[in-house]
Amino acid sequence: MNPELLWVFIPTIAAISLTPGMCMTLAFTLGLSQGYRRTLWMMWGELAGVATVVSTCVLLLAWIQSLSEVYFAVLALVGGSYLLWIAYRLWTQPARFAGSEDRPHLSAGALLILGYVTAVMNPKGWGFMIALLPGFMSVEYSTPQQLAAFLGVMLPSEFLSMTLYATGGSSLRRFLTTERHLANLNKVAAGLMVLVAALMLFRI
Repeated sequence: MNPELLWVFIPTIAAISLTPGMCMTLAFTLGLSQGYRRTLWMMWGELAGVATVVSTCVLLLAWIQSLSEVYFAVLALVGGSYLLWIAYRLWTQPARFAGSEDRPHLSAGALLILGYVTAVMNPKGWGFMIALLPGFMSVEYSTPQQLAAFLGVMLPSEFLSMTLYATGGSSLRRFLTTERHLANLNKVAAGLMVLVAALMLFRI
């Protein structure tokens, strides 16, 4: 990845990680019902799942990039358009936090598997990565270098966001149940995705 693009990639990933999707909702509800220490097992599983998704997507994109620049340009065009669609949905859809009831006591292994499966089986996660990563990949850098850069940003961001959700308690619940706060967070994420989409489309 071009080092200059890190200044766009880092805040984009941070904003997306903070939005209350499946994994963050799971971290929040488990933090309340299981406690932070036990929720860590789910978080390790989720991080392993994210690493699996990102690694698979990077290898797939690198293979497509090696075939022809035309294929990669088409993929970047589709990805940029998809990001614009996601940004539009984030900006316009009602802001809600999908809380859930307390879960029964789960074993460490069950929590680990739950986190991994939640990350890997989320189709939106796969679609988002396939759409996002072409804007930051470059033939000037090796695939292992770029994969290390992506994981080096995404995994700490996911961990910090899940920690915030899992330890937030009532104060975070009040924040997350205030539609104005969620709407503002969604709009920040939407604005950053528009910026990424524009970078992708102008590079084609």
